[in-house]
Amino acid sequence: MRCFYVRVHGSIDWPPERLDDEEMFTPAGFYCHRYVFAAGFQEAADKAFRLVRKSLEKQTGWLGQGLAKLTLEADELTPAPMRKLLKRGNRDQSFYDGAEAVPAGAE
Repeated sequence: MRCFYVRVHGSIDWPPERLDDEEMFTPAGFYCHRYVFAAGFQEAADKAFRLVRKSLEKQTGWLGQGLAKLTLEADELTPAPMRKLLKRGNRDQSFYDGAEAVPAGAE
């Protein structure tokens, strides 16, 4: 078991009626990262995805209410120092809309 850094790219698909609602925040996707403790790369990605889904649902309620469909992929996955697990870091998402390919700072 070791620590991994996982940068996650989330794509959000919205039903057409939600996209027509100008008052509702409907981003096309987001980037975020997680440090996880796992036995290997696949387990690290799976754990990061679970944490991201849980966090997004807690913050927005989009997934549980069936308002959007989420697709996650590990954009970057590397071993990391164990001390990273002990430090509470930025757990927010950097959202982007359809006009942006990659948000500032996510490269």
